[in-house]
Formats: sequence, C-alpha cells, structure tokens
Amino acid sequence: MSRETKRDLSGMDIVLVEESSYLRSILTQLVKTFQPKSLDVHHDEDSAISRLAFAPTDCVLVDWRPEDGIGPKLMKFVRRNTACHSPEAGVVSMASVASRDSVELSRDLGSNVYLTKPFSATDLRKKIEASIFAPRNFVVAEGFVGPDRRHRKASFDGGDRRGNGPLTQNEIDSMMAT
Repeated sequence: MSRETKRDLSGMDIVLVEESSYLRSILTQLVKTFQPKSLDVHHDEDSAISRLAFAPTDCVLVDWRPEDGIGPKLMKFVRRNTACHSPEAGVVSMASVASRDSVELSRDLGSNVYLTKPFSATDLRKKIEASIFAPRNFVVAEGFVGPDRRHRKASFDGGDRRGNGPLTQNEIDSMMAT
C-alpha cells in the first residue's frame, strides 16, 4: 500500500472563517495539527475581510452557506477587490449542503475546492494542499476572476443523478476540477 506524501504547510498563512463557535474551535485545532506558519481565525466575513485587506495569505477556509448569505461576500472580496492582498490565494469552501447550485456558485465566484461537512482531517488537508500546491490556471476576465472553471472531460458509467439530492464528494471534485 502506498502512502500519500503530505506537502509542507509550515510556511503557509491560513485564514479560517467559520461562524459556528463549536465548529470554529474544532477546525482551529484541526488546522493547527497541519502546523501552518500562521492561522488567523474569524467568526464572520467582515473580520476576515479586514484581515485580508491588511496582509497576504496563502489559503482561505470559508464557511460556505450562500442560502444564509454567508460566503459570497468574502469570495467577491478575495477575487475582485483590489484591497485584497491575496487575490490568487487558495480558497476552500466548506459547506453542509452539496447541491449543484451551491457548488456552481462557489466555483463561479472563484473557489478552488469545495468540501462537504462533515469531513476528516485527511480530507481537509488534501483540499488545502490542492488549493495551494495544485491550483488551476488563474483567470482574470470580464465577469469572472478565479481558477479556470473549465475542467477535463471524464468518462461516466453511472446513472444520471442530476437533480436527485446532494452531490457526492467525487461529483463535487469533478465540478471543481481538482
């Protein structure tokens, strides 16, 4: 059995945005085990935006709940606002909902990867690594700023599941092209 190589996160600055104090505490402890250079933890988008306007970062972990108005404001700031010091930072959208609309909105606003809750420490680390070390080409065009949304065509041998409940993590990864 082959072991996956973990990338070194010790030089990385990570910003975590999670509204729930319980999840924020768990995610803080989890991300600290990856030993990043710094971890700035925020309870809302506004405080994270203030941080991102102050100093650069390598990765943003964002609580993604667009149905409650949480996430899109931060994504727009990161990708489109000239005050952001890290417009090409890796962005991991962490969501409880895996609907096609939610994943597409996250992708279209410039998220690198989308991860559904609950997830393991290994899953989170893989997504952080993918957003930092294996980003897609960065596109700046009228109407879109972020990682290239085009993704590879893959063969499909299953039934058509569009519109039939939450997406699986594999379906999300295919949509996000990671």
